[in-house]
Amino acid sequence: MAGYTILDPKQHKDLRIITERGAEYGENLHIVPVLADELKVLVAEYAIFFIKDNQTGQFGLNVLTGFEPGENLYLQKNLWQAHYVPLNLVRQPFMVGIKGEEGDKPSPQNTLVTINLDSPRVNKEKGEALFDTKGKSTDFLNSINGLLVKFVQGMPRTQEFINTLLALELLMPITLKFTLADGEKKSFSGLYNIDEEKLAVLSGNELQSLHQKGYLQACHMIIASFGQIQKLIDWKNNG
Repeated sequence: MAGYTILDPKQHKDLRIITERGAEYGENLHIVPVLADELKVLVAEYAIFFIKDNQTGQFGLNVLTGFEPGENLYLQKNLWQAHYVPLNLVRQPFMVGIKGEEGDKPSPQNTLVTINLDSPRVNKEKGEALFDTKGKSTDFLNSINGLLVKFVQGMPRTQEFINTLLALELLMPITLKFTLADGEKKSFSGLYNIDEEKLAVLSGNELQSLHQKGYLQACHMIIASFGQIQKLIDWKNNG
């Protein structure tokens, strides 16, 4: 990962992290990756979809924050227009590094904290300190460590959830079409949602399995989150 290096209390003892929200910190994103573990809090404020990586063919779970690259309608200057900010943004500029062979899957046992030194959040003048004068982790860094643990644990659970939906052929491509207040017609494709018709005709055993894993509730939360799109359209109109 370009710009990332292992966090070291000696080398990085003077670093501080700016925790404000803002486009200047790379948050001008119209799509943000999320974890299945976040669904219960995301559903109240975000439209949740699946997106297929055209290069790898893999699906990821995401929230829609805008309708075109560089547009984040949740971001109004330095204010985030939601109570919950996705973990993938809150963890910045930190990431999980893996100790082991290339291709190893991350786990709490083989991971370490890395930091993107190229991030505009990283400086020595303002923000949250990472280490105290004795080189010990500050409360802020401890909180980041906790977030990264959730991140590491949540990634395989999210992939398992997606793989189950794919095996049952429950994902379907959708295209969002709407008209803005000024009459401009918009079309947004590349999104996948839960196929409600196929979900409704699953066998009893399949439904029971989904329910036991918590996936059935997750499916219904993702379907319900579709209503958040109207909020985005309203913000687009008022922008």
